[in-house]
Amino acid sequence: MERSGLRYAAGILALAVAAIHVSWGFPRLVLYIQTGRVPDPRPLLFVGSAVLIVLGIARVLDGRNERAIYLAGIALMGTYIVGYGLWHTGLEHGGFWPWGPEPISHSDPAWQVLIDHMRTDELGVVSKLLEATLAGVLTLLYRHDDATDSGSDIPAIVRGE
Repeated sequence: MERSGLRYAAGILALAVAAIHVSWGFPRLVLYIQTGRVPDPRPLLFVGSAVLIVLGIARVLDGRNERAIYLAGIALMGTYIVGYGLWHTGLEHGGFWPWGPEPISHSDPAWQVLIDHMRTDELGVVSKLLEATLAGVLTLLYRHDDATDSGSDIPAIVRGE
């Protein structure tokens, strides 16, 4: 696949990841604003990170420092994946959050807890698969993108010419 094809794939994957996080986070964020309570920090983080994803796509389309954006995307996807695991294990479902619910601890090993959660969380499974795939595509783009490349295999209209 050409580099431009990888860029389009990355853009589509990034939009899908952003859409999942907004669809989960935005309704909860609105509810929290209406009630004046924030029992869970994830909705704000998810909506904010989705906005950053869209801004990152716009910056790539403008041809601005693509390699840095690829690295930021890889880091964000890693944060999503690791964060999911930590939230359901070490962070005890938000038990650390001062306004959150009582901590939910599990006696099973962390890997078993994650498998059990993934069995009942279809959106989580889809999200993690898309995030891992996007991280892989961004890694390919980062490795094969020459810092001095002008993006000549990208159509001129996308480059703004």
